[in-house]
Amino acid sequence: MTSAPQRLSYEARILVAPLGASGDALVQSMAADNLSNIRIVTDAAHSAAFVRDIHAAAGTEITETVADLASSADMMILLGSNLLQVPGDFVATLAGAARANGVLLAGVLVDQQNWESEQGSAAMAVLRRELDMLVSVREVGLAAAFIDVLKGGRRKPEADATTSETTTATTAENTGRGAS
Repeated sequence: MTSAPQRLSYEARILVAPLGASGDALVQSMAADNLSNIRIVTDAAHSAAFVRDIHAAAGTEITETVADLASSADMMILLGSNLLQVPGDFVATLAGAARANGVLLAGVLVDQQNWESEQGSAAMAVLRRELDMLVSVREVGLAAAFIDVLKGGRRKPEADATTSETTTATTAENTGRGAS
């Protein structure tokens, strides 16, 4: 009889869609802060998008349909700060694809701007209607930490994990010997 392998940890597949130039700037800051294992939508239309890893060079994007993006992610996060840059139609398209594939759709607004304007208010209404979760934070470091937690947290390098296990085993052996 065989048993299924057990997962000791889980890392969610996160797709981040920047909302305009403010979202692009936030992604660049998060990449500089070493947020990793995140895919970024670099350009999007109603049915297709260009996607790359957060640390990949510009020009290395691949094209995927919005439906494929949704089916390959555990969570999609819309990221921005300037509500005047929120593309309402694209938000609705992503939301539809996320719902069709059972994917959590979140929004993270960093130091949100222009929410008092008519256009900003309309953008906020779209986000509230379409998203499963909307979070507002004051600075990009908090947003990066939040996304990292949603992903499942940072992983220790394998060498550190092996060293830790060896140290634990050695400590247990020494304790069992009744060291004086």
